[in-house]
Amino acid sequence: MSTVRYPLQLGDIARADFRTSLLADHENSRFQREWGLAFRYQPARLAISVSLSDPTTPSIPIEAYGKPIKGDTLFGQDESDLAAWIALIIEHSCEDNLSRREFQDLVAQHWARGLNMLELQLSKVENGIVGVVENLLATHP
Repeated sequence: MSTVRYPLQLGDIARADFRTSLLADHENSRFQREWGLAFRYQPARLAISVSLSDPTTPSIPIEAYGKPIKGDTLFGQDESDLAAWIALIIEHSCEDNLSRREFQDLVAQHWARGLNMLELQLSKVENGIVGVVENLLATHP
């Protein structure tokens, strides 16, 4: 018996919980504190976007998950923002029929990989996060 797959819906993603690995969640909180950001989604969004700049599919094994962020908080409450994030992540995956669970897993992996990539970039630039963002803007205008 085959499983019926339903296309991702904006409302499903908006209401869904998104988590990354427990280790990456700790890194996310550390970056939030160090960078003086008010919300947990801010370093998460940056990390996911950095991961999306790598053309390969992330393959970070996740054994334990951190705290959740609702989809409409992580990606934004505006439908066009939410749709743009979903489109970017799906396009990057080269999969055209992801389930909600597969999408959540993919986000978790992008989030974890992106935090690792940010940590690596931070060790190579001066001016902390400002230097990283300036470098990202210079290489991905």
